Amino acid sequence: MIESWRWYGPGDPITLRDIRQAGASGIVTALHEVKCGDLWTEEAVAERGRMIEEQGMNWVVAESIAVHEDIKTRSGNWKHYLEVYKQSLRNLAGAGVKVVCYNFMPVLDWTRSDLAFPMEDGSSVLKYDSARVAAFDLFILERPGAEGDYSPETLDRARSLFQSLDGEGRRALADSILLGLPGTVDDLTPEQFKDMLKRYEGIDDARLRQNLYDFLNEIMPVCEETGIRMAIHPDDPPRPIFGLPRIMSDEEDMRRMIREVPAMHCGFTLCTGSLGGLYSNSPHLLMEEFADRVYFAHFRNTVFDADHESFRESDSHLCGHTDMAYAMQCLINEENRRKAEGLENWRIPVRPDHGKLMDIDLEKKCYAGYSYGGRVIGLAELRGLAMGLQSFRPLVGKNALVTGAAGVLCSVMARDLLKAGARVALLGRTRSKLEELQRKLAEEGLTRTLVIAADVLDKAQLEEAATLLENTWGRLDILVNGAGGNDPRGTTPAEQCMPDTPVEQGFFGMDMQGFEYVNRLNMIGTILPSQVFGKLLAASSGCIVNISSMAAFLPLTKVGAYGAAKAAVDNFTKWLATHLAPLGVRVNAIAPGFFITDQNRFLMMEKDGETPTPRGRKVLAKTPMHRFGEPGDLCGALQFLVSPSASFVTGTIIPVDGGFLAYSGV
Repeated sequence: MIESWRWYGPGDPITLRDIRQAGASGIVTALHEVKCGDLWTEEAVAERGRMIEEQGMNWVVAESIAVHEDIKTRSGNWKHYLEVYKQSLRNLAGAGVKVVCYNFMPVLDWTRSDLAFPMEDGSSVLKYDSARVAAFDLFILERPGAEGDYSPETLDRARSLFQSLDGEGRRALADSILLGLPGTVDDLTPEQFKDMLKRYEGIDDARLRQNLYDFLNEIMPVCEETGIRMAIHPDDPPRPIFGLPRIMSDEEDMRRMIREVPAMHCGFTLCTGSLGGLYSNSPHLLMEEFADRVYFAHFRNTVFDADHESFRESDSHLCGHTDMAYAMQCLINEENRRKAEGLENWRIPVRPDHGKLMDIDLEKKCYAGYSYGGRVIGLAELRGLAMGLQSFRPLVGKNALVTGAAGVLCSVMARDLLKAGARVALLGRTRSKLEELQRKLAEEGLTRTLVIAADVLDKAQLEEAATLLENTWGRLDILVNGAGGNDPRGTTPAEQCMPDTPVEQGFFGMDMQGFEYVNRLNMIGTILPSQVFGKLLAASSGCIVNISSMAAFLPLTKVGAYGAAKAAVDNFTKWLATHLAPLGVRVNAIAPGFFITDQNRFLMMEKDGETPTPRGRKVLAKTPMHRFGEPGDLCGALQFLVSPSASFVTGTIIPVDGGFLAYSGV
């Protein structure tokens, strides 16, 4: 991640020098002095960038070029403001800033009822209290129809709370809620706010949502021309408020935007704090689902009151409603994916959002939520979390060998073992394929590999491989028997042998050499490596993971040889687990569901590579998750079986099948 910090420009009491000393390398800022709707000139953008670069940092995100209310309502002078917005984007891109965080919230960018909610340690945080917001809405703003937006319980609490406030308390409540952000709106009075609300009379969620899609589709050509990625910020809070429409509050809002604006330049600012203001949201799962569209992230946490409506900022960025470790791991995984695909901007800017206000911040007079000390702690927490997750490699010091390593599934399993810290010997028949895999892994920084060319059906070659491995690494801890697969010669084109079935299409005409080859490849190709490398595993109390199949559980039509072989693998797995248990060697198997590999592609997919064959459609109909497996789906089971967590697990076969075995078809 790019460790980033929001800076409010030259007038910010927190200086660029302060930020650099906090450890940030990326600056998130805007031309806050430019009035909403006015042009960001080339000169002003360049000057702001120069100021940042002089302090040894980079301007990585514009947060934000505010969207004028005329654009949101698609009224008034919206066409003019749209053209100004496009030119501001061009000028920003010309200075190298390619991510724009923006929002489409009406009138207010965010809402909190308390700007200094006291914590036990003497610090303070921001809070949204549903009763205080309702009290403002009902008795200070006196918005027509507001009573219908709150539950009877909230109405009673709001009435009691308002009656308990004196004049100063009521003014403080209004000031907290109507606090503006630099460059968007000024601090408002209740009367001004009520006038602004009138602009949205007749504009419901559907209309505002369409206005957003129209805005995005109109600027997408500029984004494609300049490389700008638009990262919309979620509603804050993500719930209806003051009768205003809400259109970016949960996963369905996010999915709908992608459907309506499919261009990849349209994406998200994944703000775990804002999304975490709705109890039913799981921001870490949203990070996982929309990872490829996340261009910027705000990480902070929230804690809910018992009513699950009121919430406050957590006193730690890591603890609260959001599983921050999960969210960070998803972000790291996405960065790794982008890097592997050669994407230029593979690193994602992340900034610690609202930090608690501490005693050391009092003299700085920081903007609400944007303290120095609280965010320094937040940045340190996020940095430590990311480093910990990246360095948590449970297999560090372990040596693994994967047979059939150049295959579709086994190459991914080998990569996963490497990422977990193991050294991995890549074994297969064709050295050139193994060396190509080794090269690709090295490009990802996964260099702890050893190429061994050997045939799993040739014991002499395997013994040479064992000697090479022992001489090179000294020990072996993990053996993955991945070599195997099917062969057209061991299949019957006909699913059943009917009276009129041609001999060559049924069992009576099956090529027995093909049948024998499939059995040898899968059964003997598992037994021989286990026998040869098992001696090394016994010296280190290692483990073996075999590869089974759905065909071992339920005979599948056409693949008689393959099913028989995999059933033998299951039986052998249980036998060997029993036999080697006194030596401390565990033996288990993974039974993949239906994954598309080079060996079964002819059975599952048409020649276009995209359309399932009739057999493929049957498989999908019988798989509750309604998809074929992805190679990475096997890695969780593999990681478990080779880890200390499975120290008392042996002789078992774990299906990874999308529910195939669980579904009766009815």
